Amino acid sequence: MRNRQPHPAATEAGNGPYDPVLAVARRRLDALSAVRAPVEGFRTAVKDLVVIASPFRGGTTLLTELLRGAPDLLHFQAEMQPLLRLAGWTYPDNGADSERIAGLTGDVAFLERELGSDVGNPVNGGDGIDWPRYAQDVLWRWIVQWPMLPLTLAEVEDMLEKALGDQTAGGPDRGGDPTRAVSLALLKMLATRYREVNPYYADVSAAEIAGILPDLPRPQGPHGDTVIEFAPLAVPKPWRRATRQDVRSRTVITKTPVNVYKMDALRAFFPEARIRVIHLTRNPGAAISSYREAWLSPWFFNAPAGIPLDIGGYTEPGRPWSRDWWKLDFPPGWQDLTRSTLEEVCAAQWCASHTAIFEFLAEHQDIDVLRLTYEDLIGTQSERTRAIDDLAEWLGTDRSHFLEPAVRGMTPMNSITLPKRAKWHRDYDVLRPVLGGEAVMSLAAEMGYSPDMTNWP
Repeated sequence: MRNRQPHPAATEAGNGPYDPVLAVARRRLDALSAVRAPVEGFRTAVKDLVVIASPFRGGTTLLTELLRGAPDLLHFQAEMQPLLRLAGWTYPDNGADSERIAGLTGDVAFLERELGSDVGNPVNGGDGIDWPRYAQDVLWRWIVQWPMLPLTLAEVEDMLEKALGDQTAGGPDRGGDPTRAVSLALLKMLATRYREVNPYYADVSAAEIAGILPDLPRPQGPHGDTVIEFAPLAVPKPWRRATRQDVRSRTVITKTPVNVYKMDALRAFFPEARIRVIHLTRNPGAAISSYREAWLSPWFFNAPAGIPLDIGGYTEPGRPWSRDWWKLDFPPGWQDLTRSTLEEVCAAQWCASHTAIFEFLAEHQDIDVLRLTYEDLIGTQSERTRAIDDLAEWLGTDRSHFLEPAVRGMTPMNSITLPKRAKWHRDYDVLRPVLGGEAVMSLAAEMGYSPDMTNWP
């Protein structure tokens, strides 16, 4: 286990975490909160909460991007993960031996303030963008990504003014999206001013990074000694803040994979909300292969394990971080996996997440559940249309918001390599021993997948 000792920086942050980097980030977010007014009484204002429950690499980002097209649904700008970490809801800061927590813990007031300041909707198009608010959101995001940078709101505002001025003067329009061009311009300025920043950790294509910073080297290892937000790091987009009436009258959507271990805590955190669950499934071959791909990528570092890792296929002498850093989530029993093969680790993470979902739903049979498959969301037009119709009806929203994606198809998000149907088959031989295990096959059957893994798409 990690042994975290008090640090002087923690004192500056009041009752914040012991990790000095987390403490600095907390202190800076506390200061920024003076201009980011939250929804008053956010916890009790939420009346309808939909939790997208799925492991990492299950398609939650794709589904969330689809749901952002409905203006009557509310969202958070990105994963809750950074806030959960800063509030003490994630391992190793939650006082538990894994990601699992049973009830309210950590700094509830901090979590309420920050979620209540973030909830809202994306702004589509260039009209109606609140640029001062956007500057605040950019600074907030950069604090949780690069907490030790001495950034101020005034500096970010100056950078934004320059980026907007360049666009007005005919700067590059990338992909027909001027806000994307502004985001890339800000990222370039940040990396140029601060050597610690490598935009290859951002959720931006390598081609776009090479286009703005052609001499930038590719990174290796985690992007900091303490990771608050997992890479690929979110790129801020224009956002419209919700009012208290919005929150009271609309459905709030949240998707963060570690929430599968925090469902009871979410019920306690939102005491007046009807909790509903979208259980998003993906066939084990594709999902576990994608886990493996994530472990071998330059992204998804979580935290040092505190136990020397000797994971076959991951831990290598030429990659010193691979002996210390765990990726993605810390499932119950992860300590027994530190000398396993990478395929065994990935299968265990996938199994533990879905097991947690099934166990929670079995204990709370009053909760309304919609089970969707990732395969349908990216399948044929008829499969996509059927899935979207089911989703719209279950959510109580107009299906017209989703018709365009149903017709043209949706591009998977956060993809490490280009999406391709049955792509996981290339890893069939190395994955077959874990895919055929009792735990994987049992869960696959419970989710409706064929017992013949060669039929998995």
